[in-house]
Amino acid sequence: MVWLWGAALCGPPGQPVVDAVTPTSVALHWDKPRDTGGGKLHGYIVEAKPTAGPGDWKEVNVDPVREPEMVVPHLKEGQEYQFRVRAVNEAGPGAPSTATGPVVAEKPPGASHPLSRTGWAEKSRATCSRP
Repeated sequence: MVWLWGAALCGPPGQPVVDAVTPTSVALHWDKPRDTGGGKLHGYIVEAKPTAGPGDWKEVNVDPVREPEMVVPHLKEGQEYQFRVRAVNEAGPGAPSTATGPVVAEKPPGASHPLSRTGWAEKSRATCSRP
């Protein structure tokens, strides 16, 4: 993708919300940014980082996703992560959203299917709330 210099970057999208979790993935959604920099919104880049030890934010998707939602694959079971999102317009990726609270890649309690939401609401309040 080619970025246009001189165009304004997007403002931050809304803080990602965890919809579901599995031992190897997390489903997220977020609100669109209030400020698109005056340009067309091309999509979103999701970033992740493990909470243990030093670590930089790493892009999860190479190409922007068009909708404000994504399933983040390839997580390590039992590892704790944080996620944030950047909106992308013709100027490039904008400011990052506020990060999620810590999220553990694990099967939610009481879930018969890996992406089942059963039991996740209680877990998400405990692991995804702000300090």
